[in-house]
Amino acid sequence: MRTGPSVSAVTTVLPGRPADEPPHRPGSSGLAVIGPREPEIAEPIAQTLSRPATIRSIHRPVVALADGTCLGYQATVRVGDWAARSAAPYFEAAAQAGLSGQLGALALQAALRERVGLPEDKFLAVEMDADALTHRDVLDVLDSAGEISDLVLSLITPHLRPGHPAIDVLSVLRGRGLLLAAGVGPAGLADLVALELLVPDLIRVPAELVRDVHRHAVRRRLVENVVDLAEELGAAVLAEDVESLDEASVLRGCGVRLASGWLFGRARPGFVAPSAEVCEWLRVWNTQPGLIPRQGGPSSSLHSVPPVDVGGGRYIDLDSYRESTDGPRLL
Repeated sequence: MRTGPSVSAVTTVLPGRPADEPPHRPGSSGLAVIGPREPEIAEPIAQTLSRPATIRSIHRPVVALADGTCLGYQATVRVGDWAARSAAPYFEAAAQAGLSGQLGALALQAALRERVGLPEDKFLAVEMDADALTHRDVLDVLDSAGEISDLVLSLITPHLRPGHPAIDVLSVLRGRGLLLAAGVGPAGLADLVALELLVPDLIRVPAELVRDVHRHAVRRRLVENVVDLAEELGAAVLAEDVESLDEASVLRGCGVRLASGWLFGRARPGFVAPSAEVCEWLRVWNTQPGLIPRQGGPSSSLHSVPPVDVGGGRYIDLDSYRESTDGPRLL
């Protein structure tokens, strides 16, 4: 049975604190936080850390592009009551205040707390900054997590270099069954260096490359290069933020095996199954790759076209639809 650590298990360890550094003061959750040097940055983060119940984990499905099977979920952190609010500003402020380890530990803890509802055959991917991974709070959460073979640590690695202490930490965690994901994107060469150091199980392709990949030959070529690199490393490729059937079709043609994004299901509390219609299209696409589900309601112009006789007449021919202004060609 999966169990998550209690909030009281998270404590702050700051080795080698200079004698002139402001003293620790405990928060209401038992956290020890640094007396802020810059109140406008540190104080709001300290308040967030003292209210761990405001830090929540919501999840979006990860599907296999081959057949629509849901293989796992990506955890997304939210702070406060508004589900659509990104937590990125909180993490940026925490980094400026020297509190990224504490906030990262609570975010990880929130995801692991939800893991008790994760289906047994699915994985849960959780983002973690490479520097925060070496923080004692984060390690305490992972030590208390029990079985972690269903956990994918999605590492944010722009500054990872040879000798970074996170590399040794990851080696120990992978010995316990942890899977590792790393990304390629804006960091360019730094990302490639990180991939070489880490040899991840999963390589993430970010939204910058995925968006409108069917319209940009360079983006498609870059995705193909990532797939080639992943094959050499023995890793699978996950395309993030996929929003259209066109994008999914091209990504699958490039050899991308996994995908997440609005097309399959938005991030929500719990573990909601991906879109049944999209998953059905992925299965049909195996045998007739030119077909996509019919879109729109009864007034849609597509409904004036006689249906294709596949799956109850609910598919159109994608290739002819692109080429013709008169609607899809009948098969």
